[in-house]
Amino acid sequence: MSNEILIVAVDEDIVDLAERFLNHRLEQVQHWREALAVRNIEVLRRLGHDLKGTAGAFGFQAVSDLASELEKALVRGDLVEAEDTLERLIDYLDRTAVVPG
Repeated sequence: MSNEILIVAVDEDIVDLAERFLNHRLEQVQHWREALAVRNIEVLRRLGHDLKGTAGAFGFQAVSDLASELEKALVRGDLVEAEDTLERLIDYLDRTAVVPG
């Protein structure tokens, strides 16, 4: 994984909301990892489904795409791919900064 900061430009009217969205997702990381550890597929599938819609609404297309990949991996029962995708999603969220644009 990279240390490169990822800049996402959002409408200046929603910068605060977008930052809160990202921060709330990062607060949930431990819960996601615990769900994966105990193979709580339903929690993770719901995460992927919900996140792909809400992330897109805030302009985080890459998050939406990763969430979609996560959901698909879980539907297939591919826990190795789900774990890899979840870690990529967490890495992306961790490195993302929101700016008005």
